[in-house]
Amino acid sequence: MSGSSYAYASGRVSGLDETLLSERVWSQLIAADDRDEVLRILGDSWYGTLLQVEDNLGDALRSAVSHAEEELSELSLDPAFTRGVLQRRDARNARYLWKSFAAGDNGEVEVEPSGMISIEDLKRAWADSSAADSLPVQFKQALEEIQELHSPSASETDAVLDRLAASVEADNLGQMEGLVASIPAVKIELRNFLAAARGKSEEMTPSAIEEILLNGGYHSPSDIAEAVRVNRLSALLGETQGFEDSALALEEGFESGSFLSFQKESDRMTMGILERVSGDLFSPGPLAAYVLRRELEVSHLKLVAAGKAAGIDSRRLSARIPRG
Repeated sequence: MSGSSYAYASGRVSGLDETLLSERVWSQLIAADDRDEVLRILGDSWYGTLLQVEDNLGDALRSAVSHAEEELSELSLDPAFTRGVLQRRDARNARYLWKSFAAGDNGEVEVEPSGMISIEDLKRAWADSSAADSLPVQFKQALEEIQELHSPSASETDAVLDRLAASVEADNLGQMEGLVASIPAVKIELRNFLAAARGKSEEMTPSAIEEILLNGGYHSPSDIAEAVRVNRLSALLGETQGFEDSALALEEGFESGSFLSFQKESDRMTMGILERVSGDLFSPGPLAAYVLRRELEVSHLKLVAAGKAAGIDSRRLSARIPRG
């Protein structure tokens, strides 16, 4: 795809970016009295149409991400980019379905529209080895790993599917041009340090912590586990340029017993990268950034809705969500 083609697509994406919620709307959402007020505020936004069509907020938010992916697939002239966007959806559908099967249920769960792999193929692969053999290698390996576990817990299944999702994202976004290629490694790095910090707080051994970490960040799982052992986890994170504020937030988390500020700082860092990626008009960056910004927005909306339903006050939500 040429630079001029990217420029045209980026121009179209700039219009889509305007449908993302403004800081003013986020302030209203976080300050809302309850979940009903959240729904009312969203009803006056871009999400209003989806809320009229879907049965509930969860379906509307899932649909929002699917819409973003489909819009970008239509705009992209690069088959590899389109394949990468849709394969990330496949990884999410595999999570919904295979977690259900692993828990002994029947796989009748809410899923997203098919990406590169049909929903039926993902379902059949669970019990049909020939169907499993037809899956992309990463998916087949993840399925085999889950099925080799004896009565896997939800966390064990999630760990396998986290690795699948990270691998798919790294193989696709990580191969793109420009700053967008750094996003998978940044996300893995922040995820690993949060998992290690929580593990340390729960008195997990360094070796047990190493087992739950993902490859592909700026530090290896073994390096992070060693930092846990010698009590310098925050210092290790701060050694990488750009992660200094995250390291400070991590240290504050150890002192306060809560890692909300680290999660907030992690999301803020990701949002900052996506903002810069959006400005590179002669690359695929703005297309990828729009999808990722919509995903992060939806993630934060889920936190707000769940928080309001649980009676969590606005101050605590503000401590976690870098919006408004």
